[in-house]
Parts: sequence; structure tokens; C-alpha cells
Amino acid sequence: MKPYTSEPDRIEGGSGKDGAAALARYARRQQAHVLSREKRKKTVRFFSWLFFALAVAWGAGTLIWNGYGALKTAASREMAIRQLKNAIDDHDVAALRGMLRVTNEEVPINEKTLAPLFAYFDRHSEAYDELDKEFDHQRKGEHVYIKGLTSRPPVFAIHAFRDRYVFEPAFYFLHVRVDDPEVTLVVNGVTMKGEATKDPFVQKIGPCLPGLYEITVVDRNGKKKTVRVELFGGARVREIDLTK
Repeated sequence: MKPYTSEPDRIEGGSGKDGAAALARYARRQQAHVLSREKRKKTVRFFSWLFFALAVAWGAGTLIWNGYGALKTAASREMAIRQLKNAIDDHDVAALRGMLRVTNEEVPINEKTLAPLFAYFDRHSEAYDELDKEFDHQRKGEHVYIKGLTSRPPVFAIHAFRDRYVFEPAFYFLHVRVDDPEVTLVVNGVTMKGEATKDPFVQKIGPCLPGLYEITVVDRNGKKKTVRVELFGGARVREIDLTK
């Protein structure tokens, strides 16, 4: 059997037209091989750049979307705060009924229960600035209130509820010390019976929404004593001494 030899060797051993044809075929194959290799390199580079571009676009899109979401959330929050202040300023009971989230069924949101809040803001225009400070603290996480554990809740705690922001007002309680357990208590012109406590000379009033309250004690002889109480921030429970 004739031993196998590579094509270049066979080309060297050939002569005339056969050798030239074989050499041309070899050159074409080499050129095709080079072109194929360059094409593969270009394809790899193309898909590499395409993948990189897609990755960059995805990352940028994610950042833009997250940024948009953050801006939208911040804008919604600020809009809700502005609407709350406008509703208080306008004494808009209907609007506040939709903004305030009250977990205590003893305190319905109506014109009567909101009257002390309106009276407080009418008397203290700087209260709107105080609200802004509280909301800023809540945004930064500096004012964390744990219901039942923390004694000083924010006047309005802002919460994301479903697809909107709502405000949970603080509830305050008054412990009124009197000379006679049988006295009559009048709160903002409404006669009421205070809730008994362990001390027979201390009566409990509440829960009360934030606002301005006038507490009048009427003894058995009809003698009156009145004190004004502002419930806007601070401790949830206030001690009021009407014996002095």
C-alpha cells in the first residue's frame, strides 16, 4: 500500500497543471479557514457586546424604575400630608374621615370629636410646623412608636395602607383629681361621667383625639372650676388637678 502524505508534500511532488490546481485548492481552503475563524471571532464579540449592552440596559432600567418608585412614593407621602393639613385648615370633616384610621371604636370621626382638633389649630398656627417636624422624624425612622409600650406617640402616625397613606391619631387620657367623687365633669360643654379609677378622687376621661379641651368641675353647690388642656404631643396620660 502506498503511504499517505500530506497535501503540501504531494503538491511538492506534483508537476504541471495538477500541482498548480492542488496548490490553489490548498490556498482556498486555508483562506476559507481563516475567514471562518475571523467570522467566529466577530460573532463571539458581537454577542459578548450584545450581552453586555443588555446587562447595562437592564441595570439602568432597574435603577430608573426603583428611582421612579421611590420618587412616586415620596410624592404620594408629601401629597397626603398636604391634604391632611388642608383638611384640618378647612375644617373638612368628610375628608378627614377618609384620611384618619382609628382603631378605637369608642372614638368615631365626626364633627363633634374633631372640634377640639380644629380649635387647637385655630389657636396655634405653628402646629402645622410641628406636624412637619414629626413627619420628618418618622420618615427618618427617628420617632418609632410601639403601641402600648411607648408613652409618647406622635400626634399623627403616618402609615402606608393598601394603595395610599393614612394617619393614625394619638389617643389621650385625662386623670382628673377632684375634691368630691360626686362632682360633675363638663368637657367642652358636654356633661359626662368620668370613669372610676383605683383612687376615688381621680376620674378618668378618654380616649380623646388631639386638640384643645376645656374641663369644668361642678361641685354639689354649683361652684365651678375650669381648666384648659391642650392635647397635642407628649404623654398619652395627663394628670389634671382641680383641687387647687
